[in-house]
Amino acid sequence: LRKLANEDGKTIISVIHQPSQHVFSLFDDLLLLSEGKLMYFGESSNVRQYLVDRGYGCEKEMGTAEHVLETVSPTTGSNEAEEESRE
Repeated sequence: LRKLANEDGKTIISVIHQPSQHVFSLFDDLLLLSEGKLMYFGESSNVRQYLVDRGYGCEKEMGTAEHVLETVSPTTGSNEAEEESRE
């Protein structure tokens, strides 16, 4: 796909559910949606710092893909936990 995009000037759009860190690192740009709301749009390499700058830090051992999923995915369970995750 990268060859197609680079050589032919094509735009490639993919939807990936729970990508591995390796697959995540292959993307140049990232559009994150959660419950239909825009959470981030920009270079994939900048998303981790973007979240940290907004108070969503994580341990160094955690991969960016996992951190993004934990940050933008709503918590399920009690009504209170779900409401907090949406704020």
